[in-house]
Amino acid sequence: MAVSIELAAPTSLLEVLEHCVLKVPHYRGRELPQPGESAERALARFPLLGKADLRRAFPHGLVPSDRSLANALRSGEVSFVGTSGTSGERVQVLWHQPWWDAQELDGFRLHATMAEVVASSQRREAVLTTPVCSGNLCHVAALPMEERIEGERTLFLNQTVDPTRWRDADVLRMADELERFAPDSLEADPAYLAWFAWRLETLGRTPFQPRFIDVSYEFPTRALLARIERVFRAPVVDTYGSTECGFVFSACEHGLYHHNHAWSHVELVPLERLGDASLLVVTPLGNPWLNLVRFDTGDVVRASAASCACGREGVVLERIEGRLQDFVVAASGALVSVASVDRAIGAPRGLLQWRLTQLEAQRFELELVPDERDALDAAPISTKLETLLGVAPAVRTVRCLPVEASGKFRPCRAEHLDVAALARSAR
Repeated sequence: MAVSIELAAPTSLLEVLEHCVLKVPHYRGRELPQPGESAERALARFPLLGKADLRRAFPHGLVPSDRSLANALRSGEVSFVGTSGTSGERVQVLWHQPWWDAQELDGFRLHATMAEVVASSQRREAVLTTPVCSGNLCHVAALPMEERIEGERTLFLNQTVDPTRWRDADVLRMADELERFAPDSLEADPAYLAWFAWRLETLGRTPFQPRFIDVSYEFPTRALLARIERVFRAPVVDTYGSTECGFVFSACEHGLYHHNHAWSHVELVPLERLGDASLLVVTPLGNPWLNLVRFDTGDVVRASAASCACGREGVVLERIEGRLQDFVVAASGALVSVASVDRAIGAPRGLLQWRLTQLEAQRFELELVPDERDALDAAPISTKLETLLGVAPAVRTVRCLPVEASGKFRPCRAEHLDVAALARSAR
């Protein structure tokens, strides 16, 4: 059952393409879909829209010519929001809350437990992410709990940019607020929630248990998820979306990722260097203000070779490989995804967080953040990475990892290469 809401915007791919050619300045002059032509064939005539293109066209080039952006901004119908990508990727978009709420609710229905919870119109949610950009709100200050509750149903917990700098008082305040607010769900950046879980353990505090936890914002490594699941009993569901495109995929109860098909069209674009993985390209549907066609997310995914046991139809992903710009290059020249590195490292006891940096063509450094209460054996990790990369990384333990300007952590990076450009240029 789709959410009932009037968005007054095209809601099919063919309608979106016709609408953009006729009314959206950035696409004016492009060829209209021909009578009887499939939407997919008409879509193929549009070029990919990268973040640089979005910046150049924003905002007026992406707003329909029959809508007044000035009036909408004055009334609060839309607002400017900065995405939370790393500094080189950050862009501004138009945020339209009714569209976001509608497609998010349908996305939650892709997991059995989440669907059961969101059936209630009174669902309460807590959010634990960077305070710099949580949707369209910022909470970097010592604000009382009441000033961090939006619409009476959403509580923003965190007020510190770097979770490794939380004081005991910060952790206990958030635990107290979580218990007092008693949310049905907890939306979290997996790195922030893993640090929260670890600190709760060290303080001997058992947290309030929501009915489900949805993790987003950055790649959820196995080590982070293991740490979360030691403290929280609720199902932890990986969801994929972006400020630009909305709620695009959600893992189901069987762990495969299902497309929120009523709200976007997705393409899995092959690149020679990616093998059987693909670049994810999204065309949002139903957004009356921000009109994007073939948005290049910069993320790499792998389609499932089999249908899912849950029986849901549509595009199904086996896994999300991570951001293309976070890939590294093995000694053989093969591109290695964040997910591949994560599978090699796994979640050994005593490991909280990690970061792999490619310093030169055949020189890697692996930083490990250990849990001081459990012994961490780094030798098996190094051996597995040597098999994957063709060269053993230099391993060192650190107390914490640096947070990016976006408030996120990058688990992998190649300092000497633009891996994304390398993958896209190969033919």
